[in-house]
Amino acid sequence: MASKSIIEILGRGYGEFKGKYYFKNNECSGFISSVWFAAGEGFKDQDMKVNSKIYEINNAQALKEIEEDRLAEKDKRQECSYITNEIDVFDNQRVIRTKFDVISENLAIQLYTKGSKKKLVFGASLELGCASPHKTNRSKVMVMLENGDVITFYHSSKLDCGEFELWGNVSNSEIIRLKKSPIKAIKLTGTDYYDTIEEFEWPTYFIDQLKCFNPR
Repeated sequence: MASKSIIEILGRGYGEFKGKYYFKNNECSGFISSVWFAAGEGFKDQDMKVNSKIYEINNAQALKEIEEDRLAEKDKRQECSYITNEIDVFDNQRVIRTKFDVISENLAIQLYTKGSKKKLVFGASLELGCASPHKTNRSKVMVMLENGDVITFYHSSKLDCGEFELWGNVSNSEIIRLKKSPIKAIKLTGTDYYDTIEEFEWPTYFIDQLKCFNPR
């Protein structure tokens, strides 16, 4: 292309041509870098319009991907992830154990059942002391729902002074209550300390997962 030729800029390049502009005239077409030409009158305004359009396209794509990820995570949370779901050959009772699901930064919950007995297992990475079943110093978890209902679970397994893991019996009536509203707060009390959690990654855990006590 001859020196001082007049060309028309038709668009901006993408991918490997990012930062260059597409041109075409009677002789040829291609991509040219902005440092190789002097912008004519009106180019700056047009370039700003192109930038604005690119931002709108990229922003729309980003929002679409965020929404797709949100829907995929929502679908995943409706699934039941069983570690154990089988009949015990010795007593002919079904044993169900789900994987631990993280519902906040320091708390995960697992469902466990054998026969008609159902338990919620709260595993916390917090300094609380032991999980104790003794009446004089019994560990407990209090679950407050957004509707104001509070359900308390007491440790029903052996004394555990490792990582805090509380096994609480849960009745069918408590399951119905837990499924009525998202979690607002959970207070965990060990033999030495207690802690209250108010920020949750999965506040609808009970609503989504308690159906897993009864596999189809």
